[in-house]
Amino acid sequence: MLDDGRPLVVETERERIGQGPWARLLASAVVGDESGSTAGRARMLARRGAVHTVEVTEGTLRAVVEDEGREHVVEIRAEAVPPRIWAAATRSAGGTPQLQAAVEGRAQSVQLEHVMAVDWEEPLVPTAAALRRTCSVDGTGACAHVAALGYVLADRLDREPSLLLRWRGCTDAAAATPAEAKPEPEPIVPTEEIWEAPAPPPELGPRRPLPTAAVLKRLGPSGIQVGALDLAEVLERAYAAFAGDPRS
Repeated sequence: MLDDGRPLVVETERERIGQGPWARLLASAVVGDESGSTAGRARMLARRGAVHTVEVTEGTLRAVVEDEGREHVVEIRAEAVPPRIWAAATRSAGGTPQLQAAVEGRAQSVQLEHVMAVDWEEPLVPTAAALRRTCSVDGTGACAHVAALGYVLADRLDREPSLLLRWRGCTDAAAATPAEAKPEPEPIVPTEEIWEAPAPPPELGPRRPLPTAAVLKRLGPSGIQVGALDLAEVLERAYAAFAGDPRS
């Protein structure tokens, strides 16, 4: 639980809540049309501290939203990132400081989001279609209460990016062990006998003569006319002449 039951208050005075790339993607995915009345009411709820008891667990964001004297339980769910994909993304981040900070949850990174969405087809921030929203007052979850939770989390990601990794099941890269590496082959140690063949090579038999113009016969007519003859027939006669074939 993030707040021990206390309200999470969005203190920014900006119209748009969430500034970093992960925060912005999350807010857009959860809220949708941020210029509509639902989004406006959600920002009002988030700013006045109506969202509390916020829990972030693998695959689930959960909170209680107070509105007009009633408490509404809301959830936003998404499938966790497969361990093999997160392990691959973590390995690819090695040696790149910005990516390394992102996989460790210390910074938001457009590059990591791009790598996972394009290379692995598994966005770190789920798309709107991949989210499942529920609210105790609105079964569809298309309400200001769910949107308010999205805004509160987007605001918190700007200070604590690791929350996104926790939600997406990307907190333990060590557990997502890569495939076992194949053992290295035994090295060849040079010795005096290394160039010696175990037995002499077999004797070569006599060369088998090929008929004159064998290649031309195998390829067949060329389709190129030389007078009344096909080019292949003309060349066959020429080969026979060069070879001293009596047929020429």
